[in-house]
Amino acid sequence: MSADASQPGLEILALGAHPDDVEVHVGGLLALAADRGLKAAILDLTSGDLGTRGTPETRRAEALEAARILGVTRYVLDLPDGRFTEDETCRLVVMTELRRLRPRVLILPDPEDRHPDHRRAHRLIKEAAYYAGLKNYPCPGPPWRPEAIAWVGGENPGQPDLLVDVSAVWDRRMAAFDAFGSQFAQDPSLPVTRIAHPAFRRGVLGRAMHWGSLRLCDWAEALWCERPVPGALVELVAKLS
Repeated sequence: MSADASQPGLEILALGAHPDDVEVHVGGLLALAADRGLKAAILDLTSGDLGTRGTPETRRAEALEAARILGVTRYVLDLPDGRFTEDETCRLVVMTELRRLRPRVLILPDPEDRHPDHRRAHRLIKEAAYYAGLKNYPCPGPPWRPEAIAWVGGENPGQPDLLVDVSAVWDRRMAAFDAFGSQFAQDPSLPVTRIAHPAFRRGVLGRAMHWGSLRLCDWAEALWCERPVPGALVELVAKLS
């Protein structure tokens, strides 16, 4: 699909290396955006085909259901799970999609996450976002560079730069998380993985409660960004409040 510069682009594009990455961290933010009438979408770099549990087909079906629950559109690039690189080939794939979707704000994986795919995805997308704005770069579509880039937190992310109160959509946000039954459900017939352990889900809840305590609300989600905080991010959080 080619870009149409006459049509408005996305307000928010949240990207993950695998299906479910986005829902772990910012499902509530996306649900709020949908409720506020903002154009938001999820872009998965891979289908998660190396995952211990579930098939690419199962994970794709779960991802589409989660996006339906949140009220956003979802795209999958089908780069090779665990084997995508930061080379020109993968960068052009991401650049082409950014020029097509023209997001104002990008939300990336954590640059210091324990999963190598998440760290590599952060670097790949950040470079692609810069080069996509160069008009002379040989890539399909008219040049486009997002106004702001933010990212989610990993194991020990430190104090967030932005907090979003997601209390109003919390049940829906967790329904989208739970749509990934192949990954998160405690099923004794399936292999035990870190993310399928009950403690992982408790961690998602605990972090949201902690961020909420700082925001003086029930549940919140956190974002990090380069300083000073870009104006487009400040405007976005205001629209979601």
